[in-house]
Amino acid sequence: MSLVIRSAGYGHKKGEPLFSDLDFSLSPGEIMAVLGPNGAGKTTLLNTITGMMAWQNGQTEIHGKPLAAYGERELWRHIGYVPQARANAFAYTVLDMVLLGRSAHLGTFARPGEDDVKIARRVLDRLEIGHLGKSYCNAISGGELQLVFIARALAGEPTILFLDEPESHLDFKKQLIILDIIERLAHEDRMICVMNTHFPNHALRIADQVLMLGSDGTHRFGPTDQVLTEDAIRSCFGVNARIDTLEADGRPLRAIYPVSLASQAFVPHSET
Repeated sequence: MSLVIRSAGYGHKKGEPLFSDLDFSLSPGEIMAVLGPNGAGKTTLLNTITGMMAWQNGQTEIHGKPLAAYGERELWRHIGYVPQARANAFAYTVLDMVLLGRSAHLGTFARPGEDDVKIARRVLDRLEIGHLGKSYCNAISGGELQLVFIARALAGEPTILFLDEPESHLDFKKQLIILDIIERLAHEDRMICVMNTHFPNHALRIADQVLMLGSDGTHRFGPTDQVLTEDAIRSCFGVNARIDTLEADGRPLRAIYPVSLASQAFVPHSET
């Protein structure tokens, strides 16, 4: 049970790679956060890993098999995808939206059965939004819609979950709810979770591994505390930052504090 990326690269224009020579692997229960400035290719990376876009070089392997060895329906029984939740005009009920996540388990013209409905309701209850089942997706909040999209992905019973900026546009409380859900899926269900995020502090909080994509096509991958450093933040984002540890709820919590633009004077400190 694994996700492996081998010598992979992609660019919208020939000779101008967004990223190249990507090599990394993830095991059950691991969370990887993908960080990078706007335009670095974070969403494109998820699309290429999952086969929605084709790598120009290299390949994705899921559970020891390249993507080309999977049929589309079989592939989506292994992976789930959570898009960014934006204002929408979906006239689906929440339950119907979540049932769409069962499509990979149904025949071409089959309709969801009683067991599919039970799975959908169980997922909604687990995410504590079972009361929204009859509500319409265009009549709930952005935070609730994000939870619905996560529920839709989980209804497919994946072993690998991809999330595209799952905590963007949400208030503090809902951000923490989303992060806690991702942690539970990884630690309790042994799911591999890959999330794009614009919040380095969220990566520092829950990620086991970090992939940093630079706007110049470079990248860094490895354990969070080794990759997400003050120097790396300055290089990747053009921002001077400090990483410090504070005590919260009886445990140490590392946090990143942006200080100034990298073009301004800055005295780094020794990280511990």
